[in-house]
Amino acid sequence: MSTLFIADLHLSENHPNITQALFSFLDKRTENMDALYILGDLFEVWIGDDEHTPLMDKVATKLSDYSTSHGIPIYYIHGNRDFMIGKKFAEQSSMQLLPEHHKIDLYGRKVLLMHGDTLCLDDKNYQKMRKIIRSPLLQFFFNLLPLSYRKKIGWKIRTASQSKKVYKNNKIMDVTQSEVERLLIKHDCDILIHGHTHQVAKHQFQISKKICFRFDVGDWFSNLSYVEADEKNIELKIKRIT
Repeated sequence: MSTLFIADLHLSENHPNITQALFSFLDKRTENMDALYILGDLFEVWIGDDEHTPLMDKVATKLSDYSTSHGIPIYYIHGNRDFMIGKKFAEQSSMQLLPEHHKIDLYGRKVLLMHGDTLCLDDKNYQKMRKIIRSPLLQFFFNLLPLSYRKKIGWKIRTASQSKKVYKNNKIMDVTQSEVERLLIKHDCDILIHGHTHQVAKHQFQISKKICFRFDVGDWFSNLSYVEADEKNIELKIKRIT
């Protein structure tokens, strides 16, 4: 039996090959599966559960069929692109929504899961913006706007974010190690699995002489990367998207 972790697919109508890669990935992973965890940014942008596009409906149907037909639970942690995914879409997709920092027992190992954006403390402008846009009050009023307005706002934010990203170096966009250690200590874990930085890698370090690991699952832009865990190992796997 095994458990899979993926993140940062950024699905959109502009990249149908990534959607097809996800569907093929799911079709091949139906046997001996305990769970699938999606650690945020499944979609490139999300402006509300009341929006319906062929892509969103297709993905929801595929995830629901995968979960219900094979008895495989799907868990979701919001990303910075799709943090407004709500209960309606989660139910449609047969996904269970999790808090932004979530601890699990992974075959006897204490593991902390998150999207990863809260780890990047050097990206101060993003952290300030995150506090604003994640405000429940702001999201409430945003959802009151007509869908057409929300679409425009959503894509403007996305475009601005992409433009700023070009000028940020990898250090700013990478995690802050002290924050990684603080959260592992707080949640009494020695393994962290996350996404967001798109810097796929396995890191080993020590906290008070205890060996700890951090897995960045990477994105699906050119390679299909994921973490697979079973009773013996936790492995980071990378395959080419064709």
